[in-house]
Amino acid sequence: MGYRLGGHLKRVDTGQSVQVEDHGSVALALDLLSNQGSQYELFYGRESTALSGTDFPRTSIKVEYLHVGGTVPLEETAHLKPYFGGGLGVTRLSPDPAAGVDETRFSISLSVGLRVPVNRHFSLRFEGRGFLTPIPTDSAFFCRSDQTGALCAVRVRGAVFFQADLLAGAAFVF
Repeated sequence: MGYRLGGHLKRVDTGQSVQVEDHGSVALALDLLSNQGSQYELFYGRESTALSGTDFPRTSIKVEYLHVGGTVPLEETAHLKPYFGGGLGVTRLSPDPAAGVDETRFSISLSVGLRVPVNRHFSLRFEGRGFLTPIPTDSAFFCRSDQTGALCAVRVRGAVFFQADLLAGAAFVF
């Protein structure tokens, strides 16, 4: 479980920002032990929230990340296991169907976390993870076509979409 912060797109036509509202998030990380405590990781995170802004109607949106990467341990003690992680993957922005179609873009993530072992097979996990999604020049988001013609709700010109997750959960080792 977590809480996701940030995310905005600056509209070319008005110069106004469209904000992704901060909201609760969920995540699942599947890790495979490598050598000396390093792990390969498949990470999935999801947030159901809304877009809002000046002269922009509030619109429901889901923001999802799917990344492949790994973690490397930092200096460990018997009771605390800090780590650094990262991944490459995709960001998927899924608006309410009336607002347009899904958008999928390349993204990267970096994380810093802490595992607190409770016993040999179970630990608590706390993590901060940042997501960076580059937006190419002259991109359009949330486009749809109907009887009135084609419409794109947000047009941006070369930007970066950034969000951060604060996560807390449990880790099981088999």
